[in-house]
Amino acid sequence: MKECVVVGIGNPIMGDDGFGIELAKALRKLNPGPRVLILERQTMDISVLDSARGASKLVIVDAVKSGRPPGSLVKLVVGGIRSPVLRVPLSHERDLHDILALARKSGMHLPPTVLIGVEPADCTAGRGLSAEVIGALPQALEEVRDEVKECAEKGTDDPTRPS
Repeated sequence: MKECVVVGIGNPIMGDDGFGIELAKALRKLNPGPRVLILERQTMDISVLDSARGASKLVIVDAVKSGRPPGSLVKLVVGGIRSPVLRVPLSHERDLHDILALARKSGMHLPPTVLIGVEPADCTAGRGLSAEVIGALPQALEEVRDEVKECAEKGTDDPTRPS
């Protein structure tokens, strides 16, 4: 049973756009437990939200154009559809607001959702992560671990929880 779903979004051959994928890989190496599902996706679309059906929390990790200095972290708790934090342009073709609006219109019930993003410095094809984004990875990883900590600590030997 999945409790928390972490989705790293990005394209690893497009410089800092690969941030979400790199963080997902780093989290997987730390083995947060069987109740944390870690996914890697190249784009943010409704299938990302669909993967969180039945979860207690969804954490989305992506490059986010916030206007802050490169390498700055952004953490947003997604609220209601009119919440201003939903108008966050991801480094992809759609923003989070549009995808959440589509999900709600289709009747999808979403778990509490957190976006952890980093301001990209360079999303040029053929480049790896910039020094600024590499520098932000440890703190971003810690933020994600904090978000899924409750799920990860629920062991499979807990008799009150279905497995």
